[in-house]
Formats: sequence, C-alpha cells, structure tokens
Amino acid sequence: MDKIQLFCIPYAGGNADCFDGLKKYLPQEVELVAFDYAGHGARGGEDFYPTFDDMVRDMAMKLNGCFKPERKTVIFGYSMGSVVVYEMVARGLVKAEITRLFLAAHEAPGEDWGSAEYVKLDDLAFAHKMMEFGGFDKFQDRFLENRHFRRMFFEPIRQDYRLIADYKRNHDIRPDVPVTFFYAPGDVCREDALKWSSRFAEEPEYIEIGNNHFFIKEYPMELAELITERLKM
Repeated sequence: MDKIQLFCIPYAGGNADCFDGLKKYLPQEVELVAFDYAGHGARGGEDFYPTFDDMVRDMAMKLNGCFKPERKTVIFGYSMGSVVVYEMVARGLVKAEITRLFLAAHEAPGEDWGSAEYVKLDDLAFAHKMMEFGGFDKFQDRFLENRHFRRMFFEPIRQDYRLIADYKRNHDIRPDVPVTFFYAPGDVCREDALKWSSRFAEEPEYIEIGNNHFFIKEYPMELAELITERLKM
C-alpha cells in the first residue's frame, strides 16, 4: 500500500480524539491526522466560529498546513464533518490532490435536517435530545449548572448545531473525486443517503454499517477494515 495521510474532520461537538478508536485498527502505512474545531478539545481556549463558512475555511487551512506531498491525501468527514469536507472540496480550498473522500452519517448538503429545530430547544431539552443520539452519556440535569461541564461538553455541541442549522448550500458544484459514504439505516435512511449522488460528478459508493449515528464508536474495527480495503485498491 502507498503511504497515505487520512485527514479526519469530526462530528458536531466532537474532538480529534473521536477517531482514536479507528486509528488503532489502520495499517502503519496510513497516517491518521484528526483536527479539533475552534473551541473544542485541544483548542478549547479559542472562540467558537461565528459562521459555518469560518469553520470550513479554518479546517481547510489546518489541513493545508499539514499535508505531505509525498503521501496520498484522503479525507474522512463524520456527520457534520461530512458537510464541512464537501464544502472544502467543492470550493477548491484543499491544496492537495485528493485520492478519495470518506463521508459518513449525515444527510446531503442542501437537504433539510432537524438541526434548526434542535437549536430552538432550551438547554435541558437540547441536552436530552443529544443523549438520545448518543452525543452525551447519561448525566444528571444539575450538570448543566456546572461551568466545566458546560464549557467542555455542552457548549461545543450547542454551538456546532447553531452553525449547521445556519448552513446553506449556495452553489451547485459537483466535485470529481471518488467517494465512499457510510451510513446506518436507523440514522440516515438509504433513500436520504442516496441524495449524496447528486453532489458529486462520480456516483459514490454506499456502505451500510451499524444502526445508529455513532457507529464509529461501536464498530471502529469494521470501519477501519472497510477503509483499508478501499485504500488498497
């Protein structure tokens, strides 16, 4: 296998370490490089992004600052990260030549999703909605009054949902790059998953895995094997 850099963009509220489970099952030829959004993880001291466009541009800048010309470039966006990756690539913000995209667990850009409704919820209702999705482990309601909990766990995901709720696809660019899209039918149904086809010049490959949103946590080995098989092609 050629030496590859696999750049990873996380889901709403996620940090770079959400890809740690995947990393340990990848072959040594694959260098996984995962990024934190501003205000998340190792960048927790930074301000959150004002707009979705700021997030897209920042992620592209981070990626461009890390890629190695001697390695092939592959990008993996998970959930909200899929939309971030799509915009980065469609708008030509990535300077490297991209070998393949892996996208997962989100409706296609420009489609309706529930983010706008979730943003309208009060803090407690929003937190419980995130628990339903698996974004939070079970917690006691009083934790919302804890400044550390709010800054480390609650505010990042709340801010990310604000950004994705405001996102608008304002172009019709269809990147010409190979794409594999992973989805769980209990999260994104196949009919909705297939709408990604109209966002790319080449028909994506669709792979069903697991049955809920966070299959990256439940099936990291299986996901790594699927990714590795395609990187060997």
